[in-house]
Amino acid sequence: MVTCARWTGFETKAFRMALRLKQGSFAEFVGVSLDSVKKWERRGDTITLSSDYAARMDQRLAAANSEVTQRFQVLLGSEDRLGTNGVESAVSSEPGSDDYVLVSARTITGEVVLVSVSRRSFVGGIGAGALWALSSGPTSPPTTTSFAAMFANAQIDHVKHFDSLRMSLIESDNIYGSAQTLPHVVSALDLLGQLKRSKIGDPRGILRMCAIFAETAAWQFQDQRDFRTAQFWAARALQWSHQLADDYCVGLSLVRMSQLACDQGDGAEAAELAAAAQRCAPEDSLFAAAALTFRAHAVAVESDCVASARAYDGARAIVERADPDPKWGMFLDASYIDAYQAHTFAETGEFGSATRKFAHAMSQLQPGYPRDTGVYLARAAVAHLCAGEIEPAAVLGLKALQIGIGTGSARIMHKVLELSGMIDRASTQPGVAEFRDAISTWKAQE
Repeated sequence: MVTCARWTGFETKAFRMALRLKQGSFAEFVGVSLDSVKKWERRGDTITLSSDYAARMDQRLAAANSEVTQRFQVLLGSEDRLGTNGVESAVSSEPGSDDYVLVSARTITGEVVLVSVSRRSFVGGIGAGALWALSSGPTSPPTTTSFAAMFANAQIDHVKHFDSLRMSLIESDNIYGSAQTLPHVVSALDLLGQLKRSKIGDPRGILRMCAIFAETAAWQFQDQRDFRTAQFWAARALQWSHQLADDYCVGLSLVRMSQLACDQGDGAEAAELAAAAQRCAPEDSLFAAAALTFRAHAVAVESDCVASARAYDGARAIVERADPDPKWGMFLDASYIDAYQAHTFAETGEFGSATRKFAHAMSQLQPGYPRDTGVYLARAAVAHLCAGEIEPAAVLGLKALQIGIGTGSARIMHKVLELSGMIDRASTQPGVAEFRDAISTWKAQE
């Protein structure tokens, strides 16, 4: 029998998703208010349910059938949380899924926080590449004095350098995935912090780069499904943007926070943040289009499908007339909006509409975005399976798996593992055996 050692908002959401219930239906199933469910899921693993609520969850989980409990285990990802010498390790019972370790990290403002790093990524490259930037040991970065001395008489445009670096990292992220670029983003933030503390270069320009790189870091951690760290950097980006009184950066930060809330299933929060982003963004800008796209998804999750359809149409209209932004939003076109609406259809149970919309979006997708293609393939595969179409689900799932392994995207692999937990192991339909063999091979190698 499956049991849950500790019920937090994270486990509660995983159970709801395993049951395939919307928040309102789940609230009725458990016997709690809808606001309670929303609060638990918004707080994630920072809130622990009271003993009464935990007992209710235990009863519902014990009564669940094997398919639900299997999906619960896959979605949960980690069952045991062990503390060792100040480092918390979330050890997964699902073969092939990540361990996560929390390591002490000094932020660019000097604060010490915990940052979760996938053990697989840590061993495979992220830890090796980012440890210098994350750690605060005695052999870490040079002191402010020595750092300032390095550039005392140097005629270097640091802002221009970091602006070019960011564009290169964005391009690399689109192609190779955040697992490759994340160490460089974290390292850049550390260097910017040293420039800021040492008062080197244009102070306003450096602070603006801090805000923009913090938003980039939020996205990178979001792609790794490390939502806690992503939220930290998104909040930092917003803080520095307000210090600058820079509406462009404020809009950038709020759009990131809205999509982050979407990824965590918090429709109410996502809609509020999207509305705030729209207020800050110029009316016909790509920021406004992105904010309206995420608002469209959020209001659908909150059961207002009519308003969602209007918002998606509005986002498409803005994209048609918006001026291009050479620094942000290169990905944002009609195909991106179509893919997000397909995601909305899948999340609200309209699986037939979702599969058709995904197919159309992927046929129009810009070249040079393999990681995004992998996300769409994985989401489409799950939608096909939910629609009872197992053969296309297996075929698309295999393609998504290959891209997920190549890019190290946790967003892709999370959906692929969800598909693996749902698909009928005994099915003899074409493609199923190949998909399951590939999953087994990947797990064995990991």
